[in-house]
Amino acid sequence: MDADIVCVAEVYGVLEGEWCRSQLEANSIPVMLSSEAAGSVYRVTMGALGRVQVFVPARLAEQAREILAAKGDEHEPPSSMPDPS
Repeated sequence: MDADIVCVAEVYGVLEGEWCRSQLEANSIPVMLSSEAAGSVYRVTMGALGRVQVFVPARLAEQAREILAAKGDEHEPPSSMPDPS
């Protein structure tokens, strides 16, 4: 990874962090995730212990943000659930 890295996203929970990693790596962007060890051990997914920071090389930061924003729209749950009846 380049010497100059920047945080392009902060998400909560290991699964969200790994989702970001998979989206960026699928687009050939190297990724480093950083999180509190206690959050991983205790499976905390909110607050400071659940935060996962997503770092990429500075030269690819804008592209990474665009990918996460575009994929995030697809990743969002529907705003209302269908009527089960």
